[in-house]
Amino acid sequence: MLPSTVVRVGFLTHLLWDRYGPFWATLARAAGAEVVLPAPADVVARLTDPRVAAASAVAFRLAIAAALALEDVDLLVVPRLNPEDGGDRGAGQDPWVADLPTMLGRTVPGLPPVWPVPAELDRPVESAAVSFLRRLTPDAGILRRAWSQHRAEARPPRRSAVTPAAPAGAATVALVGQPWWATPAVATLFAGPDERMVGPYAWTPAGLRDEGRRLDPGLIDTDAEALGAVRRCARSATVARLRLVVDGGSGSDLWLARRATEIAPRQLEAVDLRGQPEPERVIEALLLPAGRPS
Repeated sequence: MLPSTVVRVGFLTHLLWDRYGPFWATLARAAGAEVVLPAPADVVARLTDPRVAAASAVAFRLAIAAALALEDVDLLVVPRLNPEDGGDRGAGQDPWVADLPTMLGRTVPGLPPVWPVPAELDRPVESAAVSFLRRLTPDAGILRRAWSQHRAEARPPRRSAVTPAAPAGAATVALVGQPWWATPAVATLFAGPDERMVGPYAWTPAGLRDEGRRLDPGLIDTDAEALGAVRRCARSATVARLRLVVDGGSGSDLWLARRATEIAPRQLEAVDLRGQPEPERVIEALLLPAGRPS
């Protein structure tokens, strides 16, 4: 009898990895699969592949490049950035934001099978987890054991409310934008001299979404989270300015910028990723999670 082949499972790591990745990677390993993360150098090398042109926005061009860097895995796990029952305004009209797994599978030839998982763990995921485990192992005993051992981990990561003290004379600037831009790694790239950068990292995404939907109940989750952060930061007595990171090639980002300006017209300044003097540093910051243990 031939030994069974280990299933190799690849993960995208630059889009909300801290929210979804550790849990699903742990499940994959519990089922006996090998977890494969894209190496930043391999992703950058794939950016010249003609298939990357299927997307115009930087975040999703990187998603294609990362998927191509993982083309030899047996299964490619891709986060669903927004739930299927999300809104249809703003980024809800952008298929890459609204349904990234489907767009990758349909528009990029040569990829391994794409397996969608929810990017958030604030809804029940047992059905999705069992389906995922069943795809990885035919052994019902392993499946049951993997789920029973790790079901308690199916919850959103803890957020730290602690922010570093500002140096004397430093202005506090809040980094805002889509959740994949508003991260500590990206914040370090946009900090000016004598500025302390803060962001929405200490608040729960669900709380920010609730805040955003007080403005517009029809917002898709990621837009609601981004605009909720703008609203919350704008009324903070400690925040001097808001710095909104946008991708000038993304229509949905430009829509978001217009809405954010309506909320905080005097405090907000927008910076375009594409206008940065060292764009490779932005790519590096986005791919940084690939080097973290999961």
